[in-house]
Amino acid sequence: MLRDDVPLIALAVLSLLWLLLLFTEGQKSYLTPLHAPIIGLVILLPLNLLISSNTQATLPKIYGLLLSFSLFFLIIRLVQFRKHLPLLFFSLLALSLGAALLGLFATDWPEGGLAFISRIAQKLPRISSSFPGASINKNTMGGALTFFPPLLLSLFWDKNSFKKMLAKYLQLKKLPVWLYKALLILILALTLLVLLLTQSRGAWLGTALGLFVFLVWKDKRFLIAIPVGLIFLFFLVSQTGDGTLPGFLSLLDQGQDASLTGRLQIWARIISLIRDFPITGVGLDAISTVYPVYFNPFLFSEAPAVLFHAHNTLLSVTIEMGIPALILYVALISSFFIMTKHAWKHARTINRVLIMGLVCGMISHQFFGIMDAFTLGKTLGVTMWIYYAVLAALFIHRDQMIHSKPPKDNPETTLPRKAQTRYALFGLASWLALSFIALTFCQVNIYFSLSLSLLSGLFLGWFVTNRFIFLSPASYQLSPTTDELH
Repeated sequence: MLRDDVPLIALAVLSLLWLLLLFTEGQKSYLTPLHAPIIGLVILLPLNLLISSNTQATLPKIYGLLLSFSLFFLIIRLVQFRKHLPLLFFSLLALSLGAALLGLFATDWPEGGLAFISRIAQKLPRISSSFPGASINKNTMGGALTFFPPLLLSLFWDKNSFKKMLAKYLQLKKLPVWLYKALLILILALTLLVLLLTQSRGAWLGTALGLFVFLVWKDKRFLIAIPVGLIFLFFLVSQTGDGTLPGFLSLLDQGQDASLTGRLQIWARIISLIRDFPITGVGLDAISTVYPVYFNPFLFSEAPAVLFHAHNTLLSVTIEMGIPALILYVALISSFFIMTKHAWKHARTINRVLIMGLVCGMISHQFFGIMDAFTLGKTLGVTMWIYYAVLAALFIHRDQMIHSKPPKDNPETTLPRKAQTRYALFGLASWLALSFIALTFCQVNIYFSLSLSLLSGLFLGWFVTNRFIFLSPASYQLSPTTDELH
């Protein structure tokens, strides 16, 4: 948060470390279904920098993505066995607490909105006074925090699975569980407080949806909240404004960043820009340079004079990196949820607690992305890649998770290097073919092309994940765990 650039020497050292790791691993590596989409994004990065209309803005985002990818691969290698779970849990707690504290003291709280919330926010000290580069937009902070409430609630409502896990570790056996629970409540309360202060309606709605999905997943009786909520909404609409649903929505849509009408106009203009930059986009974080050229405020008085992002994550990815990147982004999300299905079937109780929190947190963030954008490479966006990595680790190492350490007779559960290379190349070839098909219709009907891109991304995520399972060694394919055998 203190600087956007990464020194060249740091990039060189990072590259050298990964080359050494590949050399020392030999034939052993940890392939996941997400590798092909990630490699595709890496391939696009040099081209994105080359065509960017603002390289100074694009380069920090590329740094952010490269560091996020590195962290993804590192987590895959570190989280392999049951003995790694306690450290993983406490690391996620530290991440949640750090994000909440960062939001509390580094957010650029706006004036306006709900008066009592604004008064509280304006009284908070800000580290941006000492570090000017550490100021965070309220919607950005809200989007970053949407990941955590479902995860924290899942870890709290674990039916003593954390306590049972600690009982298996001599060094952690005496750790007071009540202290762990109290810490969870504290972090959850702090996170919800900062979310409230952001006044980000998209973050509020996303968090509410993620929490609701978690509650229903935990207990189907929470479905009763749907009819109760509809009845409450009916009375609320009838008693406010002019008594109609459009009038009620207009009340919610007031403020400095009117969401409904303003965003619809922005989305229409962004889609028209995508038609002119369908293959490469305009460059990561470079839309603010291109937008005024195409939509001059003297000619389009109703359009915003300055636009920093598309106010929709999918459109933001497309306008910044092109339709091929949109397919990869949707493939990552699709593969994430398909891996969840397979990992859930054969997961231990404590793993299921973690999976529920990760999935519902991802749902919260992606729903937030409908009304706002969390552009690729954004500093706080690293949380998404951490969630991808943890879920992928639970998926590919699910057989090893029943062991504290590698057993002597542990069968080989990784593909040979040549088979991994063929799998990755086949995934990339499928992506290129789908991208070519979607791009074919750009000049005919951009809306059809974008719809086809979304469907292609869903298919690609499903395809690479199921092919990964098919190619994996027999010992790795959905074998029952010790808990199910006994």
